[in-house]
Amino acid sequence: MIDPSVKKAGDVDGKLVYCTHRHPDHTGGITRFMERNSDAVLLTNEQVARVFRQFSDRTVMAHDGGSYRHNEWEFQFIEARHGLFAREKNLGVIVRNGDDSFGHCGDTVTFEGFSSIQVDTLAIPITGILTASPVGAISELKKFDQPLPTIVVMHWGFRNPDSFCRRLSREIPGTRYIVPKKGELLPL
Repeated sequence: MIDPSVKKAGDVDGKLVYCTHRHPDHTGGITRFMERNSDAVLLTNEQVARVFRQFSDRTVMAHDGGSYRHNEWEFQFIEARHGLFAREKNLGVIVRNGDDSFGHCGDTVTFEGFSSIQVDTLAIPITGILTASPVGAISELKKFDQPLPTIVVMHWGFRNPDSFCRRLSREIPGTRYIVPKKGELLPL
């Protein structure tokens, strides 16, 4: 699980939860997930780890440029700039399992750390101010070495994700998009 936003998001069985940064809309389900799954690992940066000290015996620290392997899953961490909150440590992640790969930017205004890494699917924010805006996100995606096969639109807040996807289809044809419903598990 990545960035469980609310308590209810922690109501799933799992082995690992990754958290990009410490804002409540990214950590809301951590306690419930960790309590429900007594052998689960919390994989995160030092700012989040301090908030969830009660799980320190099951916490693995993530650092920019670092990686971690958990059974058949490999995690690679990429620092990403969090809009107005420059002091907020936001670590995006690339998750690989065999030939499948998924990237999650967290809350970032640029996707620069991800642009040279080929992934099957990348989750990107489009709210603006604290994250990339819709126009900024498309501009960032155009910087990628190769077009991405699939984009998951996240953290859209007051933005219209369908409008963003129409523009994405026009400007980067061939890229598939997913607009998940709140709380929806993605079968990637």
